[in-house]
Amino acid sequence: MMVRPDRLDIDPKVWTPSHLLVIRAAAQEPQVERIFVNAAIKKALCREATGDRTWLSKVRPMYGHDYHFHIRIRCPAAERECQSQPPPSADEGCSAKDFAYWFSEPALHPGIPDTQQKPKHALTLADLPAACRQILIAP
Repeated sequence: MMVRPDRLDIDPKVWTPSHLLVIRAAAQEPQVERIFVNAAIKKALCREATGDRTWLSKVRPMYGHDYHFHIRIRCPAAERECQSQPPPSADEGCSAKDFAYWFSEPALHPGIPDTQQKPKHALTLADLPAACRQILIAP
């Protein structure tokens, strides 16, 4: 767990400069489109990054990424079914406005819904694109 219990920043007892280095190295790879981290981790990256900071635009806050991060890789050129994300803006995503939602009360402490939600349709093999089905049924 990299995030403090109050969810507003990283835990300084756990977070090290090496964490920034590994996320920066991944973000600087041309094949990487996005990196998803907890908002508190993005906040620490914004605060601690020096020099070339253009890579910060690829790092995005996302729920649940408080002890790990995910990387979204660019689609291979020959893959027609794969859909790339639009290029990130030149903005670092480090302003108070960028963090306003992530550190708001509803985002930090989501309540229990008043009404019971109907279960979603279960995803089946038939719902997946053919290329995905092939991966799942492969030996």
